[in-house]
Amino acid sequence: CALVAPTAFAINRTPGRRGMILRAAENNDGHDYLTLAEEMEEREPHYASVLGTRKRAVSGLDVVVESATDDPADVRLADAVRDLVRDAVFGDLIEDLLDALGKGYSVAEIMWNTRGGQWWPREYVWRDPRFFRFDQATGRELRLIDPENVAQGVPLAPYKFIVHKPRLKAGIPLRGGLARPVAVSYMAQRCAPPGWLEFAWVFALARAPGRVGRRGC
Repeated sequence: CALVAPTAFAINRTPGRRGMILRAAENNDGHDYLTLAEEMEEREPHYASVLGTRKRAVSGLDVVVESATDDPADVRLADAVRDLVRDAVFGDLIEDLLDALGKGYSVAEIMWNTRGGQWWPREYVWRDPRFFRFDQATGRELRLIDPENVAQGVPLAPYKFIVHKPRLKAGIPLRGGLARPVAVSYMAQRCAPPGWLEFAWVFALARAPGRVGRRGC
């Protein structure tokens, strides 16, 4: 199935519009919510810093691979996995999958090298989460958006995608990322100050004592 490029979207900054975005995500419509999550990470320095700290805490860990048993077949399999882990592209994969900390899930597509009779990952390509949606029944099965079935999507091809769901919070993945609780404070920072300044200006005009000018003798 071809990946469908998400349409461009400009976030409306009004509190009412932000509330609609969060409610839509609760009902499994995450397109605008994911756009908001990306905007917050780009425009809110503290939030981006916190996410970066969490990502580096994971990506900086050494990956340990152990064979399931001492059986020669299991040992060979573990050695093959260690070779994959040592590849530089594996580090990029970890970084890309950690995008899920903010948005609730992240997807990377495996580009296979099939030469020589064996399949080996040649590259892992991060895919925009707006290419996907969760099923309507459970809100947990990730599906690929298809032009002919945008509402439901189609099942992911087997052995083609790697999906990370961090489960920072119980419930559906769209509500499990850090972006959701941050959205409220982000809205307050972006929307409230102009309103408070306007209120203070009007209040000052109404309450300020009148000035009386006198000509000196």
